[in-house]
This record gives sequence, structure tokens and C-alpha cells, in this order.
Amino acid sequence: MASQLFELTLVRTLNVSRSLVWKAWSTKEHVEKWWCPKPWRAEFTAFDLRTGGAFDSVMFGPNGEKFASEGSFLEVVPARRVVFTDLLAADWRPLEGEILGFTAAITFEDDGAGTRYSARVRHRNAADLKKHEEMGFHDGWSAMLGQLEEYAKSL
Repeated sequence: MASQLFELTLVRTLNVSRSLVWKAWSTKEHVEKWWCPKPWRAEFTAFDLRTGGAFDSVMFGPNGEKFASEGSFLEVVPARRVVFTDLLAADWRPLEGEILGFTAAITFEDDGAGTRYSARVRHRNAADLKKHEEMGFHDGWSAMLGQLEEYAKSL
């Protein structure tokens, strides 16, 4: 029996080189500048960009909202691919409690002078996928990519 992927995707060509996109993606100080759609902002207390490394962030909304997220990097191939999940903490320790339940594979490819940025986000089940869509996946991740592009151009 074939399994369902419960996948959301977003693909865009950014008008900035892959090396600058990677630079914007590879340190917490840079990632905090573009990670969530404005007027929200993000702070990372952990951003260990290595296979098995942790990320821990809090997104702050303009009206005092807070959304915390913890997870780990499953695969890191510099300037080519990052896979991360909110299902596991550092060194693949299973997380408990309320989580969105996804694994995201981000790829970076040269596209002329720009970068083809692909995000494939797989969920545990249809309910998790629907929740992520309702949270604004398409609009939010699209806005985030626009911010990433503009920030990378400034580097």
C-alpha cells in the first residue's frame, strides 16, 4: 500500500546568488532577520546548523503573541540542502507535547545568476497538514522567502 506524503511545497527562484542565500541561512544572527513574516520577529536560543544539531526559536507577534518551536537538523549539506523537523530535538531525541508535526527539506540550486529555492514540507497526517495550511503556510512561507531574498541581497 502506498503511503501519503501529506506534503506542502513552495518553489521560487530568488534573484540572488546561492552563496548569499546560504550565508543568510547559515547563522542565527542572519536567520533572525528574515525567518518569520513581518511584523512578527524571531529569536533563536539554539541554531546548531549541523546534522543532529538543535534549533529552538520563539516568534513574537505585534500584539504580544508568542509561538515557540523546537527541533533538529536531520541533514545539512552546506549551500545545497537542509532538512529539519519539529518531531525531534538535538541528536534525534523524540519531542513530546504539542508540535505541528512536520519535516522540511530545503534545497538550494543555481538558476542562472539566482537561486532556485525549494521547500518540501511533509506532515505526519492530513490533520497536521491542514493545521499548517490554516496557520498560513503558503502566505507565510512566501513572505518569508521574499524577506530572505531581500536580506541576502544586502549581505
